[in-house]
Amino acid sequence: MRDENGYSWPEAMLSLLVVSVIWLTLVPLADRMTLRLDERRLSAQAASVASDAVDAWSAYGVSEGTLQIDGTHFDWRMEGDGVCVSYKSLSGWQALCIGPE
Repeated sequence: MRDENGYSWPEAMLSLLVVSVIWLTLVPLADRMTLRLDERRLSAQAASVASDAVDAWSAYGVSEGTLQIDGTHFDWRMEGDGVCVSYKSLSGWQALCIGPE
C-alpha cells in the first residue's frame, strides 16, 4: 500500500460516470418542469386578462381588446355571457374561455 497518492484511473472514470448519469437525468427533468411552469404561468396570466376584460366590459362596454404581459399578447373577446382569451404559448395557440356558472 505504498505510493497511493490521489485517485486512480478507474476511480476517476467511475466518478465521471456517476456525474454524467446524474447530469443526463436532471437536465431533461428540469427542462420539462420549466416548460410546465411556463404553461401554468401563461394560463394564470390569461385568467387575469379575463378578469380585466370583464371589468372593462362592465365599466366601458368594450367587447374585445388586447393586453400584453411580459411580452405575450393576450387577445380577449366577450362571447355571449362569457369571455375568451387567446394567447400563443410554446406549445401553440391556447384559448381560455370562461362563462357564467
